[in-house]
Amino acid sequence: MKLKLTLLFLFLIPIFTLPSLSITQGTDPDKVYKVAIIPFMIYSQENLDYLREGINDILTSRVTVQDRIVVIDRSIVERALYEERPTRLDETVAAKIGMRIGADYIVLGSFTKIRDYASLDACLLSVAEAKPPVTIHTRQKSTDELMVEISNFGLDIGYKILGSRAMDGQPDEPRRPFITHAFTVEKIKYGDVLKVYIEAEDPDEGMLRIATVVDQAGYGRYPINWVYLEPTDRKHFKGYLQWNTFSSKTSTLAEWTPITLTVCVFGKSGRRSNTFTFPITFESGVKRKHAPSHQVPSPFDEKGIRKLGTIDIELIDRTLRIR
Repeated sequence: MKLKLTLLFLFLIPIFTLPSLSITQGTDPDKVYKVAIIPFMIYSQENLDYLREGINDILTSRVTVQDRIVVIDRSIVERALYEERPTRLDETVAAKIGMRIGADYIVLGSFTKIRDYASLDACLLSVAEAKPPVTIHTRQKSTDELMVEISNFGLDIGYKILGSRAMDGQPDEPRRPFITHAFTVEKIKYGDVLKVYIEAEDPDEGMLRIATVVDQAGYGRYPINWVYLEPTDRKHFKGYLQWNTFSSKTSTLAEWTPITLTVCVFGKSGRRSNTFTFPITFESGVKRKHAPSHQVPSPFDEKGIRKLGTIDIELIDRTLRIR
């Protein structure tokens, strides 16, 4: 009972989560967006069915923005699910349900608890337009921590649909840092220098530092890399983080090694921005110069783009660990 009551208030607590940002923010200032939350799947040997209601309550409270974003009543969503009777619930089925009930966006996901660990997988889908989904995958040691992750994901949904300016203008919603643009290449040769371009703003409180996280398939997550901003960059900055991918811990890296690199900005009070997650593959045949399709886009194609700091993360070749 104590945990169930706690779930309803966890949306007040902001922490660092790692969703990817792909859906383009809304541009129509008069449009009211409709979001449907499909009941999350719960996988556990314990009876955690009550969490489904708690997750829905948290997301509803965080996603709703007065006169801009409404959450479709849960009974309407459940009725559409009953009528559709899907054998499996994937993105295609979710989009079909969204069209049936007139939703602009669909939220779906699953919660898994195995022994001492719990994990969350969730995504935001655009129903009307062909856009990549916004996803989150995280693993924590407690259910409470995952509920906080859900809370932050709900807040991110508003930013992704409306954009930073529209969200920051909402009453009772504290402003936070916001990454307006970010870019890096999708393929790189091991040992090359990677540049991660970022533009962000926080005209009120001011920004303090940039966090970079690297996840490597077969290895896991490396420690967070922090870059502290100069005083002149606290309100707005545009530049790049530089990463020399050669590592003193390995002379080589297996061909096709995939990683994900995630960037996020923190304000002075600890409030975090939205996040950008980039999938990157190491391939020996990649040319050192950008291919035409990978040229640096606007607004980073200007002259004089500054280096903001260095990513000091040393990769490990996972294949060497099992020989």
